[in-house]
Amino acid sequence: DTTPAAPAAASTLPFLDQGSDVPPEFDLLWEAWDALEKDYYGDLPDTPEMVGGLVTGMLRAAERETDSELDREATADEVITAVVDILEQDLGTLPATDRLTYGAINGVMFRLDDDYTFLRDPEQARFFNEGLSGSFEGIGARVAEAEGGGVRIVEPFEGQPAWNAGIRRDDVILAVDDEDVTGMSLSDAIDLIRGPKGTDVLLLVKSPEQEARDVTVTRDTISIPVVEYELRDDGIAYLRLGEFSSPAEVQVHAALKEMLAQNPTGLVLDLRGNPGGLLRSAVDISSEFVPEGPILIERFKDGEEQVYEATGKGSAFDIPLVVLVNEGSASASEILAGAVQDTGRGILLGTTTFGKGSVQVPHQLSDGSLLSVTTARWFTPNDRLIHGEGLAPDIEVKEAAADSGETEDVQLLEAVKYLLEHQQPSP
Repeated sequence: DTTPAAPAAASTLPFLDQGSDVPPEFDLLWEAWDALEKDYYGDLPDTPEMVGGLVTGMLRAAERETDSELDREATADEVITAVVDILEQDLGTLPATDRLTYGAINGVMFRLDDDYTFLRDPEQARFFNEGLSGSFEGIGARVAEAEGGGVRIVEPFEGQPAWNAGIRRDDVILAVDDEDVTGMSLSDAIDLIRGPKGTDVLLLVKSPEQEARDVTVTRDTISIPVVEYELRDDGIAYLRLGEFSSPAEVQVHAALKEMLAQNPTGLVLDLRGNPGGLLRSAVDISSEFVPEGPILIERFKDGEEQVYEATGKGSAFDIPLVVLVNEGSASASEILAGAVQDTGRGILLGTTTFGKGSVQVPHQLSDGSLLSVTTARWFTPNDRLIHGEGLAPDIEVKEAAADSGETEDVQLLEAVKYLLEHQQPSP
């Protein structure tokens, strides 16, 4: 849930004591700083660092070089006024104030060296909120950051725009509408790829062992396939969870109820490529499999912590369980995987998870933009740090290379094999 920004207050850094000589649009800067001081998990930069970030961000937003002559001990209103004067003299006219304001905030965020604390403008905030609701407008694919840069297609949703345009698993998007995304953060690249239904986006796509090619995709309303499930002929139940969004809890519960009524002998829970989602959903869905005890520990910068316990309301406590994970399993996926592994409820099979174990609180600013602020770190029930580490599987099985000619899902086959070999004899 988004948290309305609190009124600006006097900062602990004199640099950000709000002055009265700057355009009111820059009030967003103080809203953002108030959120950082209140919630940010890490250390905040000192005044010279903040001035440097502010100046760099504003001038980059105006596509101008950084001016190193500005006073690094000045206050924010003095710096903003000085940069505005420089730009007016240089350009003759001032760029849009909101553009400069976002530049100022992004410049400050950059100095935090935290990829997960960042600003979404109002349009990007809309895309983000639509994604959490289970639908959005875009090309229809799960993605991850590609090794060496770009956006890797983890899974194109069959029958949706990317799939229909010929984009397949392990393809890499190198550019969007002729803008290079190989050096861009994943979230920024996704913001470029998404867009209104009916509009075209030109993607430069490289498939394994092929030359890069241009692919035009017509965006559409995307319904995320949150849950896919089946009871296999060998008696093993299979449940794939795409993300931890609002519909996921209900769909997972319904899928388990239907399959468990048919008495499967084991369950494969597939979290590969699942980027995470809502903390509440992670706890509730984990509680479907873990009967009691802690699901995760959330620890704040002051040493305080909150322990999230299993709800005790699950339905799949006893069935043998294998959880499939890979480098695309992140955040809420790692909460569930860590709880299963630490409690001995099941095993992890696949490759090491992504390692995104930090908590972001979204602060809605007064213009509709959204500031995500890292507030805490997540630890597994056995107090293992997730962030930057990931979770190693109990059984490592790598995916078949895209150019190997292998058509079978080797990780799923190994999971099924494990469950069949470890079946408990009937009483």
